[in-house]
Amino acid sequence: MWPGTGAKLLRANESAGADVRLGSMTRRAPSRKWLLCAASVLALCSATLRAHAGPKRGDGLQTDSVSMLLASHDYTTHTNTTLRNAVNLSLNAGLHYYFVDRVRIGINLQLTERLQPQPPAGTSRFQRLALMPQLGWSFHDSFYTALIFSYAPRTQGRARPDLAVLAALGATLPVTKRVKLSAAIETPYAFLQHRTLGLVAVTGVSIRL
Repeated sequence: MWPGTGAKLLRANESAGADVRLGSMTRRAPSRKWLLCAASVLALCSATLRAHAGPKRGDGLQTDSVSMLLASHDYTTHTNTTLRNAVNLSLNAGLHYYFVDRVRIGINLQLTERLQPQPPAGTSRFQRLALMPQLGWSFHDSFYTALIFSYAPRTQGRARPDLAVLAALGATLPVTKRVKLSAAIETPYAFLQHRTLGLVAVTGVSIRL
């Protein structure tokens, strides 16, 4: 062996060992970062769920939403209606009270306007006025269902009263401790004038009072 060869080999081995240790530390660093990020997200979600727990007895709720009839079937005339036939936009404002934990009673006022096409002669764009008392249940912090009764003294753009019952299923997304965004699907069944079953999309905001 040439003089000095052993020392060179020893220094090479030490350098290689240092590179291996550095590479191992480099690979472990991102893993630790991911663990820290995951722990932070879990802590934030846990805190959010605690802050937005289900409604309690005595809570009040104000709701404001817009809704649109997507489709309906008339069992009296055996005809179907979709957005291709008419586009009506409804504005809904309501007040509700939780008389027990997660269960509320309330009432909505609904105003509906025809967007397109032009309503028939002798009728108005102001299509519908309805009072909608209801019973709701927040069966999960983010989900709710409701049974709704509708009395509409004005329908189809004129003074033509109608009655209906509706089932609703919705989801909420907390924005602050008191404010939530919501989206829901409703299935109204009208029975006074014609027997019709519809599908309604609803989106809005609720404020815990």
